[in-house]
Amino acid sequence: MQDFSSYHSNLNKDEVLRMNDQFAARYFSLLERFGDLPACDELIMTQLKKEFPAEFLESLSDYQDKIDIEPPDNLDQSNLQDGRSWESQENEEVPPEMALMRQLDARGRKIAAFIYQCVFDWCNIMAILIPRETAVPGTRIQFFLCRTLGNLHACMESLASNELASAGAYCKRVLRFAEISLQLLQQFEKRCPVQINDLLTMRNQQLALLLKDIKEQLQDCQTLQRMEGGFL
Repeated sequence: MQDFSSYHSNLNKDEVLRMNDQFAARYFSLLERFGDLPACDELIMTQLKKEFPAEFLESLSDYQDKIDIEPPDNLDQSNLQDGRSWESQENEEVPPEMALMRQLDARGRKIAAFIYQCVFDWCNIMAILIPRETAVPGTRIQFFLCRTLGNLHACMESLASNELASAGAYCKRVLRFAEISLQLLQQFEKRCPVQINDLLTMRNQQLALLLKDIKEQLQDCQTLQRMEGGFL
């Protein structure tokens, strides 16, 4: 089988992300059109094959966004021999960059925990509580919540590997997809079954507050990039 990862390597990251967004938007447009038909999946894929390159469609299942990197032979592990974590003691002075990185790590974990819980809750709601006629908007919500979580994971991985420009780009997408998720949830709340109204109201309020944390995360990513001499 052809290695379609080369398709992504021939495009810059912005082009790959843009095409993924276009694909997702088109998929949901077709899902709303064909969702009630027995051959829904076949009809959607037939149309998508007409609109997107075959290599791109194949790459959606084959592409791996992270390449395994061999550890360097000359890695200095002397500071790891005592088994301490990378964090210093509280009273020990650390460089501003390290302090900011710790702040990003702690806040990122908090954001991830909440988004994960949202995804988990919504899986249960989709399976048990929402009526069939709301399946398409429900699936759209699930998609954007998962996109929020996926891009947050990519952002944190980029920070860990000191790919600061990528971290900032992914964090922008975290904010964008979280805002879309909140907007869709607020729309869904207006027409949802009464038994989940209180849950949605609470989750929407919490997600609105979390947007402030995500915005601070983005600002800190950009600040760290400037401190390291990067360009925004």
